Amino acid sequence: MKSSKQRELILDIVKSNNIHPTAEWVYGEAKRIMPQIGVATVYRNLNQLVEQGSLNKIVIPGEPDRFDGQMTEHYHMKSKDGEQVVDLFPKSEAGMKNLKAAFEEAFGIENLEFVVDGTLLTGVRMK
Repeated sequence: MKSSKQRELILDIVKSNNIHPTAEWVYGEAKRIMPQIGVATVYRNLNQLVEQGSLNKIVIPGEPDRFDGQMTEHYHMKSKDGEQVVDLFPKSEAGMKNLKAAFEEAFGIENLEFVVDGTLLTGVRMK
């Protein structure tokens, strides 16, 4: 896939923060930096970046898709108010492998992805 200034900008916007932005949020940021960029360009490039493996797409039923530039294996936790999606890393690599192994006993897994709903505890700050 040919690189473009728009695609590079979109990738940089997603990778430079950890808020797991929606396409609409990415469009707003891109428009602020590159006023001539169109909404269709942002959506198309986000999907192409996901297809080429440069970004992950987080699908939460009933909500707009979000995008993640953190490419190491991890899960996500969504706050009950729906405003925050944070990265969730098991305390050990073994924890990640054990979870996968439990699912692999019953499924031919192509991709393991899930979102944990919960309330962020008072005083806890996520990366």
